[in-house]
Amino acid sequence: MAHHHIPEEEERLLERVKKHLEGLPPPRPQVKETQRDYEQQLLELRDEIAQARLEDVPALVAQMERISGVAARRAEVQEAPIDIQVPYFAHLRLKENNKERDVLIGRGTHIDARSGVRIVDWRHAPISQLYYRYPEGASYEESFGGREVEGEVLVRRTITIHKGKLLRIQSPQGTFVCQNQGQGPWKHHEVRTSELAGGQGTAARPRGTLGAGLDSEQRLDRHLPEIAALLDPRQFELISAADSGIVVIQGGAGSGKTTIGLHRIAYLAYRDPGRFQPDRMLVITYGPALGAYISEVLPSLGVPGVKVVTFQDWAKARREAAFPWLEAAYEEDTPPAVTRLKKHPALLKLLTERVTQYLHQSPKAPRSPRVALALWAEVLSDREALAQALESYGDALSERELNIAHRWCSERCIELMEIETRAREAEDADELAPRSREEARPKSMAEEDEEEVHLDNEEDEEDPGVGVDGQEVEARIAHLDPEDDALLLRLYQLLCGPLKKGKHALVYEHIFVDEAQDLAPVELAVLLDTVSPRRSVTLAGDTAQKLYLDNGFRDWRSTLDSLGLSSTEIEPLRIAYRSTREVMEFAREVLGPLADPTPPIAPRSGAPVEAYAFPQQGAAVAFLADALRPLFAREPRASVGILARFPEQADAYYEGLIRSEIPGVRRVRNQDFIFRPGVDVTDIRQVKGLEFDYVVLVDVNASVFPPDHASRHLLHIAATRAAHQLWVIFTGPPSPLLPQYLIEQA
Repeated sequence: MAHHHIPEEEERLLERVKKHLEGLPPPRPQVKETQRDYEQQLLELRDEIAQARLEDVPALVAQMERISGVAARRAEVQEAPIDIQVPYFAHLRLKENNKERDVLIGRGTHIDARSGVRIVDWRHAPISQLYYRYPEGASYEESFGGREVEGEVLVRRTITIHKGKLLRIQSPQGTFVCQNQGQGPWKHHEVRTSELAGGQGTAARPRGTLGAGLDSEQRLDRHLPEIAALLDPRQFELISAADSGIVVIQGGAGSGKTTIGLHRIAYLAYRDPGRFQPDRMLVITYGPALGAYISEVLPSLGVPGVKVVTFQDWAKARREAAFPWLEAAYEEDTPPAVTRLKKHPALLKLLTERVTQYLHQSPKAPRSPRVALALWAEVLSDREALAQALESYGDALSERELNIAHRWCSERCIELMEIETRAREAEDADELAPRSREEARPKSMAEEDEEEVHLDNEEDEEDPGVGVDGQEVEARIAHLDPEDDALLLRLYQLLCGPLKKGKHALVYEHIFVDEAQDLAPVELAVLLDTVSPRRSVTLAGDTAQKLYLDNGFRDWRSTLDSLGLSSTEIEPLRIAYRSTREVMEFAREVLGPLADPTPPIAPRSGAPVEAYAFPQQGAAVAFLADALRPLFAREPRASVGILARFPEQADAYYEGLIRSEIPGVRRVRNQDFIFRPGVDVTDIRQVKGLEFDYVVLVDVNASVFPPDHASRHLLHIAATRAAHQLWVIFTGPPSPLLPQYLIEQA
């Protein structure tokens, strides 16, 4: 076998490392009292900053940074315990001053110069940067701890170890896979590039065959190293960026945006655990499916307990905390013009101006949530002010749209303010009523919690629309649009100060917003205002994957300008790892004029995109059933996404496949993915941020995907969910967005 010495060399190295680790005494607890003291000091300073006067904040921040730096340096000198089952994931051999040494990259640090075992943590050891920045055979010049170092990378290999067994070696000389789950023999495969997931097949296969190839080939790629071993130099640079400041990442589908965001959280938490505690970090994600995935990934990176939530759920909870007396239900049929108005960047500017005007007229004017609510109603009811605010924007609402939005908002503002007036009058009357000494006594926190639970239970048991005597009572529930939460929270921040968590200010040390292009500027402004003064934020998104075209996010630059972040640099990611070159070329053609002028780089090649025409859905279902049966016979662990634009279309294909007795078929309606092998039938909006081995787009008809921006974005999103193969099916006149060669082929 060519290069047979590589597996033998790595096996000897692993045995030596395991023998050394087995002889070590049990690890001692890592957290010392001094470290706990630092963390307590940081917590006290953080709370003090939240309540401090503006002129005192810089000094407090400087003190916090000094303590944080000392704590971080102390933490670095403590060795993390090494998991003997998976001691490292990469191997470097370096040559410096004519001396060679082996350096292993893992999740902990253990250095024993006498035995020659050097395992360093990828998250903080300066020498680990060589693995991410330099290929095998390259010379390097770096500064480590103020010392200039020159040398050469003799060996750079990515290692997969599972339960103490060496399974896979990825090197410039090829990929070596140990057969039979580590029992042998070794099989050598030629060099492949950028293998991040799934089974890479060959482009030469019979037309009409779904699948990547032989199961033996698929097993090769299923034995993957952990993701930290696969980061490219640019991704690593963004992950290890300074802990203060805003990092904005524009990356196409499959370029690693989410990977960077999650690993940056792990990196920050490791570097400064006192500051970046899990309950002081927040992940905002597009939907529950991706949120569930992230919630599983973060604990595996050593960061359990980080809150992962959609913006709508987070904002609803924060609005209820900021306006606790305001009982509201969401409207279900909000006109598109209203949504567009409330998410428009002009409204963010108008809210700021209205609060400034209010405070300027009377500096001693009350600053309360009730005033914020009144200003919200005042702004949305002022048609002239809305028209003037929109006038300077090129994508302003038409006269008709503004009339629709203004009428809708005015009606609901009047209703809400009437409810608010009655509630305030009732509270005033209650304040004037005599109370017993027991009622007047301030309640403890425990009593408040018990009372809150009791009230919640009462609300569950009682019908809010029926009085005690069975008579109907007037409902006191206001009606809000989902977009109102962000508007109310922003007014609260501008007028009353930071949002609260209990009695304390709500302050995050780091926020990661994934799929940021689907948030409005006002929503991003609310999130950014909850970050501590050092402003550690990661924003990641792709303007080509917008699901909501009326959310006010036109492009990165204009959005950052509206947030007062004009000087913030946008970091582009150009390498698309998920999908093959053929899939990415199709997705780019679908985008047409909306595509980025600079095309992404797709290192992998695979099967050509194929199109099939059928007279109706029944024939298409029969064809898919015939393709899926042999696929799962060959590749039982494959994941297939059958994606339609509308839920009703997905229902038809699901029912047809069930009648065809295809095993493992699931109908996903509310992002309830289980992430197991099989066939998920769903609509495109459900799969944002997810990935399948194979994707079939169904009913890509002219009537379903007309030549508009929304259709282009949806087709692009759907196509780029495919890691290895993409099929397109149409059951009528094909969509004009499809490339002409594909239509002719079908």
